[in-house]
Amino acid sequence: MAYLLCLAEQGKPKQKLRSRRLPRLSEMHLPVGGHRMRPSLEDVLLFLYREFRVNVEPNWREVVDGHLREYRRVQLRAAVRDAPEEAADVLRGLGYEVALPRLVGPRSPAEETKLYWP
Repeated sequence: MAYLLCLAEQGKPKQKLRSRRLPRLSEMHLPVGGHRMRPSLEDVLLFLYREFRVNVEPNWREVVDGHLREYRRVQLRAAVRDAPEEAADVLRGLGYEVALPRLVGPRSPAEETKLYWP
């Protein structure tokens, strides 16, 4: 990472190099997963355990797994609301019968939904 920062000729890394110091990882923005598919706190906790074997409490894994499943279900439901046509196509591909809804008004263009936000 430090090597790549040294090669940077524009953008935020270059601004940090002007002050004669490399940015810390905590100062960098890593665009991961967009608005809907970002890692959860539970993902970070799993990362810390897997990579650094941080000390954990008894039954920590069951608690983290339960919260992670719920977080991902909520995110999946939100993503389906953002892109129902995509969800319908997948369900049809799995053999489900999906009917078009009777909409009261027009839907926002796909580009404006949170699923596609950076």
